[in-house]
Amino acid sequence: MPRDLNIFVCDEKIFTSLTASFLPDDIPYEPAWDPRDDHNSSPDDTTSPLTTRWAYAACPWFPLVPLNPSFDGPIFECLNHSMFSLRTELDSQGKHILHHDIRESWVELEKKLLWCQELLGAGLLVPWETKLPCPPAQYGYQRSHSDVKLAKKVALKSRNAFLLIAAVCSWYIMSRQYRGSNRPWKALLVDNPRCPIPAEWVHELSRSFVGDISTKVPRTGAFISSIHCPWELQLPMFEHFSIPIWVHIKQVAVFDVKLRHYNPSKEAIARVIEAQRTSNSAWGQNDSAWGQNDSAWGKDDGVWGKRDDGSQSQSPLGWDGSALGWDDSALGWGPAPEAPQVDPRFPVPERLSGQKSGEDWKAFFTRRLEENKKKQAKESPAQRQSRESREQAAKSHNIPGKSSMATVFEWQPQHEYGDFLLRIRLIKAEVPSTWGNYSNSTRLYDSFRNEWDLCDQLDPTSTPDGDWEEDFFDVSDPIPDPLPPPPPAPPSLSSFLQDIRNYF
Repeated sequence: MPRDLNIFVCDEKIFTSLTASFLPDDIPYEPAWDPRDDHNSSPDDTTSPLTTRWAYAACPWFPLVPLNPSFDGPIFECLNHSMFSLRTELDSQGKHILHHDIRESWVELEKKLLWCQELLGAGLLVPWETKLPCPPAQYGYQRSHSDVKLAKKVALKSRNAFLLIAAVCSWYIMSRQYRGSNRPWKALLVDNPRCPIPAEWVHELSRSFVGDISTKVPRTGAFISSIHCPWELQLPMFEHFSIPIWVHIKQVAVFDVKLRHYNPSKEAIARVIEAQRTSNSAWGQNDSAWGQNDSAWGKDDGVWGKRDDGSQSQSPLGWDGSALGWDDSALGWGPAPEAPQVDPRFPVPERLSGQKSGEDWKAFFTRRLEENKKKQAKESPAQRQSRESREQAAKSHNIPGKSSMATVFEWQPQHEYGDFLLRIRLIKAEVPSTWGNYSNSTRLYDSFRNEWDLCDQLDPTSTPDGDWEEDFFDVSDPIPDPLPPPPPAPPSLSSFLQDIRNYF
């Protein structure tokens, strides 16, 4: 039965999907590289978050990464940790390392998952350019670190790498079911002569996000450009199992024939755009209707006499700004601000942080993006040149020095409010010691306000700067050329049984 084609319009871009009824919260930037290039040009998974990405020929397994997985059950319970539940200890050199209990359980789980990956993939015909993810240990959870926060961040990065191995196993299982394999995938694990896996453990694997490939387990999916589809054989399988696939409809003459069933008619696009315009108008999402002009000072609107809903407070004489030909921002002052509304469920935002009460990091950056679009439309050529100069200089991600006018904010979790992130301004003395705890993907520069934001949630799987080479590699020793990894050693039978005994 043919599926309906869903059409989405976002930021003047058109997307279609046969398997998803909505767009993901965060649409990744479309890469500048050509997806048809050799897979070696693809970005390393170590710097990419476990969220929806653009399709690469080298990673046909990536759309099966589980979205917001639940680490429960006898197999994956050992991964159920956050930044604050992870325990560390000091090694013989006084450096911080993941606690040995957690570390040992992860080592055993890694062996078991890699063994499953080996057995499930044996004999399958896969695209020749496929590149499998690195084992979790290569992300550093067995290494020691000079700082406890770095040790925990690297451990969480390694934890997420287990999901990449899980996605490959799911991809193998899906491929076997789609092609009608003669042997059930469970039998490949249970009946292996070299290292048979206990049926109880395999049963639990089938109930987890690895073996359950139904729509009950949300997956990250992928975006594909309408110009070229790198997954000629994979796309029909993903559609069959309802894996979320979104196609970006380019406004060019070239359209990949493999994606022709994703090509909407002009009439259908027009209907969606009109429906969206009508909906926005009904909800009052027209900027002029709310009178939200930009503050020249780059501070929270409420500081300058605007209410939280964006409406302008009235002057004592009953005049508004238009009555005299100017508004309050032209004078640099306005009516006395009302006391900001504070939601007791959330921490009180820091003064002049720009964060509103109860506003999480996503909502904050979304609001700032819209404000910056308005500022860009009004800036003079001289202001634009100055801003673009700051923007270009910030691309190096150098630490702002003592003479720098840039302000640095860190999004810090508030434990008493369920780790809600609060935007905290750092004093200059704190910046050098904090900067290295983040990477290029977790630092965000706002050239309109000359502000930096340091936020782990921008890329939960990122590795802090200076962690790998600085702590663990002797730069005088040449780094050997990478070699194909050897086949994994089979885990012991007792390690599988131990999972079942410990849980039940």
